[in-house]
Amino acid sequence: MRRNLLIIMILLIILSSFSLSQVKTIKIWAMGEEAKNLNIMAEKFTKETGIKVDVQPLPWTAAFSKILTGVAGRQVPDLAMMGTTWMAPFSAMGAFEDLGSYIAKSKVVKPENFFAGSWETVVYNNKVYGVPWYVDVRVLYYRTDMLKEVGYNKAPDTWDELYDAIKKLSQKYGVGKTGIGLSPTEAANFMPFVWQNGGDIIDKNKNILVKNPEFIEALEFYSRFFKENLVAKGGANVFVDFESGLLPMFFSGPWMVSMIKEQVPKITGKWTVSIMPKKKTRTSFVGGSNWVIFKDSKNKKEAWSFIEFMTRSENQLEWYKILRSLPALKEVWERPELSNDPITRVFREQLDDAKSTPIVPEWDKIETALGRRVEEVCLGNRDVKEGVELLYKDLQKILRK
Repeated sequence: MRRNLLIIMILLIILSSFSLSQVKTIKIWAMGEEAKNLNIMAEKFTKETGIKVDVQPLPWTAAFSKILTGVAGRQVPDLAMMGTTWMAPFSAMGAFEDLGSYIAKSKVVKPENFFAGSWETVVYNNKVYGVPWYVDVRVLYYRTDMLKEVGYNKAPDTWDELYDAIKKLSQKYGVGKTGIGLSPTEAANFMPFVWQNGGDIIDKNKNILVKNPEFIEALEFYSRFFKENLVAKGGANVFVDFESGLLPMFFSGPWMVSMIKEQVPKITGKWTVSIMPKKKTRTSFVGGSNWVIFKDSKNKKEAWSFIEFMTRSENQLEWYKILRSLPALKEVWERPELSNDPITRVFREQLDDAKSTPIVPEWDKIETALGRRVEEVCLGNRDVKEGVELLYKDLQKILRK
């Protein structure tokens, strides 16, 4: 009897050990606040599926090189959050799993359920290498009280009104004492003006478009603010400048909403946001983060399960509540937590007219060249014609045209 009992106990131990060895653990690389908070969702996923999740945080400053090194040495996790502008270079390297077959069978991940501009960021050479997780889109932040002082009871609606409003503010408060927030080097700041005018920097076939009138006109308009001293020249603290009135208008993403409320509560009720001013369109920049599965993942099925889990509407909503990250899934925006918030509704409206910078592996070099030439024009070191010619030559070298 004792012998039989001993055999049974040994068998139970063996079976238990075998069962434990079958428990899968997926590894995730994540950055920033997302990495700090992802365990909340990971624990929920583990309870539901039994699959363990190991979230490994990476600093944003080192993330690109870490991923690059990992891909080269085939030492990568199962999946990662991936910035939208990083999709093309790593896709071109063959770093990511083609998700086409997974999506075809999925009841959760469907392209039509996402914003078009966001979905574009996961497609490279007609293959899908990621799934949008959350989005960000740039809108106009402005001081309602200051604009009312110069005759604007709402945000500037057009390019002409944008220029007129900041010109009048400058005249009222003194040239150099107030101005719009524009960056001469940031593509996400400049490119929306090109898109709003019907232009782009390159097309899908990598044909260079900077000599087209749409691009030139956008650069002329953009640089005009700098040349006429209508751009804010504040310190490093945008919140202080927004509160003081030195910066009555600027373009930024959704993360600024809670930060303004926390940093400068004195101007509560004196500011709001608006969709982009219109030229031909109101197109803005859309960014955010996507989920990718690495080609060398050993747990692709389980990694895909996690992506589907994070894409479900109730989990997209929960993530919004945790970090206020804007959901990539359109249906979540119909929930009262988002639809009843007047500021969040502005971001929702803007997402219907938003696009990403070109999804090409050369984008990093293109962006550097673009920023250099736009800055030269804005600071008066070159005229628009010369700046465009030099940018065209830069892009020829980068794209080998």
